[in-house]
Amino acid sequence: KSGLRIEDRILRRYHASVWSKGFVILSGVSGTGKTWLAEEYADAIGGEKLLVPVAPNWTTNEDLLGYQNPLNDDYHHTSFSNFLKSASSEWKACQDSGTDPRPYFLILDEMNLARIEFYFALFLSKLEVMHRGGRPMIELGAESVELTPNLKVIGTINVDETTQMFSDKVYDRSQLIELPVSRDEISSFIGDKPYRQDLMRIWDAVSEIAPFAYRVVVEIEAYWHQSTSVGNSSEEALDEQLLQKVLPKIRGMDPRIKTSLESISEITRDKYKLTFEKAQVMLGSFTQNGIASYFA
Repeated sequence: KSGLRIEDRILRRYHASVWSKGFVILSGVSGTGKTWLAEEYADAIGGEKLLVPVAPNWTTNEDLLGYQNPLNDDYHHTSFSNFLKSASSEWKACQDSGTDPRPYFLILDEMNLARIEFYFALFLSKLEVMHRGGRPMIELGAESVELTPNLKVIGTINVDETTQMFSDKVYDRSQLIELPVSRDEISSFIGDKPYRQDLMRIWDAVSEIAPFAYRVVVEIEAYWHQSTSVGNSSEEALDEQLLQKVLPKIRGMDPRIKTSLESISEITRDKYKLTFEKAQVMLGSFTQNGIASYFA
């Protein structure tokens, strides 16, 4: 109902990972629906969810869990520390009443923008103790909060030049699931839009070096509707979106970039003037300098 498209087997893998381990890392190119999946799954089973965007400057456990204010001795809570307390309270109340506790999903969005070993080290250690059957406690100032099995941690990651790599200990303590970008699913997602064939030709041209996924397709559609509503042709609207949403993703020194830009030039030569001209500039720069950039 939400519009999220995902293979049955991927969904089953995610379900099994959540309930067998409780710490799941979702990887994939930007826009594949990683955060979307985590949120929709939590809603579908009646769970509570908290989305926490990870910042590149996170360096300590306090960034996630909060800290004791030395000026007034009060504990400065974060949204997650309060969420952790709620999950623990839910677990204890249901244990007393003999009912099933609601699952609580902490969703760490783009968790490898910072070094996970810095801001997540304490929690990761406690999480492992819990999964071995222990009853770890998290100290939040003077308050001790039990880490309970109804708390599930989902991390989403992109792998590019802006992110940090994980150590083996992180992978050993989690379940890693990569969300693929399927050509058939992208094509089906575009539907019967008049630009479908040309957009898929562009997708084929960039899929090996700069693939785009559902988020970009949704944004292209929204822009296309706005652009055509003020008098632009369908071709002009798509041309502007190829220029603004697709070409900026093509960057770096991969030898395949040359072939990709040549293919884009061929596709757009007689129909999409802005994209063709920009692709030619990028191709010339790559041929001369061996590196591609939108800002060449």
